[in-house]
Amino acid sequence: MINTVSRIPLSLEISDKGVAECEIIRHLCPVTTKVILTGLPLKDRIHKLQEVLVYMETGLIIGAEKQRSHFRRGEMAYLTSNGSVCIFVKDCPTIATMNPIGLITSNLRIVESAQTGDVMILRRTS
Repeated sequence: MINTVSRIPLSLEISDKGVAECEIIRHLCPVTTKVILTGLPLKDRIHKLQEVLVYMETGLIIGAEKQRSHFRRGEMAYLTSNGSVCIFVKDCPTIATMNPIGLITSNLRIVESAQTGDVMILRRTS
């Protein structure tokens, strides 16, 4: 993965499961990604919505920006209604509108194996 101005590499660690690599893509939602990057590291317990997505609440308050309601497996989004970073583990043609922020670039299976209550940490790669 190449570190560029618009793509910032991050690691997403799930305790006792492993680490997935991901990237925040600034041009998708510049304001949202800036606030998330400023707030790193983010750490909280995982929640699941059916078998479609895994999310963690961040405590960040960010408004709607370039929202869409369809996401593909491996994409990341920010849900404005509860301040959560969401990771899609299955394609989802229609869901609540969210701010797209990036994607998982490796080890998505670690996110897929996460259970409700596991701890997720999103941080910059060193």
